[in-house]
Amino acid sequence: MNKVVEIKAIRQATEEIFRSFEAQDFRSSAVHLTEDCDYITFDGTHLKGKAAYIESHEQLMNNFMFRGAKLEGEIDQMRFLNDRTAVMIAHGAIRFRWQKKAPQSRQSINTTLWIKNTEDRWQMAAFHNCRIKKPSLFIKWITKMASIIRG
Repeated sequence: MNKVVEIKAIRQATEEIFRSFEAQDFRSSAVHLTEDCDYITFDGTHLKGKAAYIESHEQLMNNFMFRGAKLEGEIDQMRFLNDRTAVMIAHGAIRFRWQKKAPQSRQSINTTLWIKNTEDRWQMAAFHNCRIKKPSLFIKWITKMASIIRG
């Protein structure tokens, strides 16, 4: 396996998904999803399968706010579990047409499981998106108390 070539192919698939978001054409990016993919949205909604992914995104994008919106993000790391399976960690957010940059409060981190199908094309088998949040005062307090108890 040539990791450089495989990383380039996954990056290209990711960029095509980003472009489909901007074009509001989720059917074109669905080629990059397995039929039975799992897609977990930032609010915890679990979409099962390519058809659910397309339908959900088309409904979302039917809202006037999303016209002209761009999906922006960066791949943070990629790890190959074997020749046909890769895990990608990335971050990003939606930037609406009236914004110069996406606000920090809408930044998300996501984990994507990519698999190479029988036609040697990388496809998204699972995607889990999670909003990045600062720890609350309660979480900070619990963490501090745990460290005090441990000594």
